[in-house]
Amino acid sequence: MLKPFRLTLLVDHQAVSPALATEHGLSFLLELGERVILFDTGASDAFLRNGDHLGLPMDRVAHVVLSHGHWDHTGGIQAALGRAPEAKVYLHPRALGPKFSKHPERPVREIGFPKASWSAVCPLVHRVNWTTAPLRLFREVGITGPIPRRHAVEEVSGPFFQDAEGRHSDPLVDDQALWIQTPTGLVVVLGCAHAGVVNTLEYVQRITGETRIRAILGGLHLVNASEERLSFTVEALQGLEVEALFPCHCSGESGVAVLRKHLGDRVRPLASGGQFLLDPFELSSNREPL
Repeated sequence: MLKPFRLTLLVDHQAVSPALATEHGLSFLLELGERVILFDTGASDAFLRNGDHLGLPMDRVAHVVLSHGHWDHTGGIQAALGRAPEAKVYLHPRALGPKFSKHPERPVREIGFPKASWSAVCPLVHRVNWTTAPLRLFREVGITGPIPRRHAVEEVSGPFFQDAEGRHSDPLVDDQALWIQTPTGLVVVLGCAHAGVVNTLEYVQRITGETRIRAILGGLHLVNASEERLSFTVEALQGLEVEALFPCHCSGESGVAVLRKHLGDRVRPLASGGQFLLDPFELSSNREPL
């Protein structure tokens, strides 16, 4: 039987209270009974400071899942392991590879693991869990590992490369999501959904055998999405009968506006400090910290 659990957005670029830090980064904390999972670590230790401010059990984190290797999701890993040194780490091997962003008329930026994060993870490489395939942390909670790209319209959105010269594009095969299976459907937590939110949802359905989707939380990476992709995403989410959608981080204001136009109040706000209590019978959100 699934125990009631709490899911907290620890950090993002907006917050429910001025007392909480914000940044271009993403981090969630999942509490499932006594089991505590950290999903992404933001760009700095802001997630940890916010967690302390909210009175969350940051020292009881037993599992740290990294959605992909970009700095705004891995920059706080040193702080996470400093607070919970025995925590197991889960990531795809390619998350540690070189990653660059190359925009026209802008300098090339290195956007992979920061040096401090490298220094924190490398000594622990013997206990890193390499997620090259789907993996269950518990019976009710799992990680997708690499996500098949069935729908070409969900191309990687952004000028991402594996080299500073921009000769080799980065397909971001390290992108992965976290899922929680409840008696009334799936809750899916996304980092940036570089593999595409529809590709991700369909893969989680295939892994679990569960077709109902209770909620989606996280970055949808629709910030630069074409009209074709937005239309495809809306139609797919309607077809999947998603009950609730909480976009944040890289979802983009225009993308969220399109989703809200077609999905109505199923699209709900999410900001740093937002907490969600989920149990087998209800999904409720609080705009204010508990």
